[in-house]
Amino acid sequence: MKQRFFLHQCQSTPLLVVVLLICGCFPSKAQFPAFSYKQGVADKYVDKGQSAVFQSKANQVAAAAFDLTAALPKGYQKDGTVDYTSYLQTAMDQHKSVVMPNFPVLISDKGLTVGNDANIVFRDNSKLILQATTKDTYEVLRIHKVQNVNVYFAVIEGDRKGHKGNAGQWGMGIAIRGSRNVNIYAPRVSNCWGDGIYIAGLEGITSSNINIYNAMLDYNRRNGMSIISVNGLKLVAPVISNTYGQAPMSGIDIEPNNNNDVVDNVVMESPVTLNNAKHGIVISLFRLIGANQKQVDITIRNHRDDGSAVAFSMGGLKKHYDVPPMKGNIEIINPVWKNNIERPFRSYKPNGYAPAVKFTKVNVVKTGKDGKDQPDNEKLMLMKKTISSESKMTLEQ
Repeated sequence: MKQRFFLHQCQSTPLLVVVLLICGCFPSKAQFPAFSYKQGVADKYVDKGQSAVFQSKANQVAAAAFDLTAALPKGYQKDGTVDYTSYLQTAMDQHKSVVMPNFPVLISDKGLTVGNDANIVFRDNSKLILQATTKDTYEVLRIHKVQNVNVYFAVIEGDRKGHKGNAGQWGMGIAIRGSRNVNIYAPRVSNCWGDGIYIAGLEGITSSNINIYNAMLDYNRRNGMSIISVNGLKLVAPVISNTYGQAPMSGIDIEPNNNNDVVDNVVMESPVTLNNAKHGIVISLFRLIGANQKQVDITIRNHRDDGSAVAFSMGGLKKHYDVPPMKGNIEIINPVWKNNIERPFRSYKPNGYAPAVKFTKVNVVKTGKDGKDQPDNEKLMLMKKTISSESKMTLEQ
């Protein structure tokens, strides 16, 4: 599957189609249930204590930063109906530390480009709203080939509700490509035509030392977050919900584009995935296999999924390649997978060329008629049967 700008290309999918084969990425007959958006499903997962810590850092930056409101023309509007992209970009090019206007601002499909050593603070009422576009590709906040970037409390709203046309799937809220030492604190990204957050390489440069804390990603069309190429990613307590519209439709999709990409030193701490149309988390490494034998290390601790069709999935590889299998380890530690209509874990076999995968202390539960959670023994046994059939997968309970 080739692309013009972003990979992962699949054929355009009508919104009401609910039986898909993940655009050919996985050779499976899996059938997924009809999707229904759940308003406010992520609200109880907001970590207000951690946000206070980030706010203290943001306040220190803001005290010495340039207020982008001063760059707007006289008589500026505060209702997010006027495009001020060029005004904001000019000021961001001139000032390394900036504070966004304390009201919604309309942004064109040119997006905003972040420079080296940038510090960007969003205030309580700050929001970047993408102006509806015909383009199949956009990046509202573009972090390309830069280093030492800090973004605090970004609020970004894409154009999926008003998008003009049906083509494409590459409209991104935050795109981090070929960058290093990037910290994103408590972003809220919703309604993007493609992904809420996209992490990849660019022009031979692998992204590295990327840290994303307490992200809230809701109702993005393709994935909440796509992880394509990175060496050193720390993802702490993201909450990703209601992903629907264009396959893969997953909360987090780890899916490199080719054998030159890197997926190493990836750590997720307490990710929460809720009501995503297909997968909570999916790892698809088939394009990573090639002449360059790859090391893949991924650790996912305390994953919580509630209501995604499949909580966690892997696979899509062929039985044989004329190259050595991938090295490394994938560890899934102490997950709780709940109310998964299709199943808690799906393996799109075979996985003989994947890294070793170890599951530890997996809990599979369902909500009873009394509203209380209880073990889902039937689906737990299905999961155990699936893992036992894979030569490179182990389970410790």
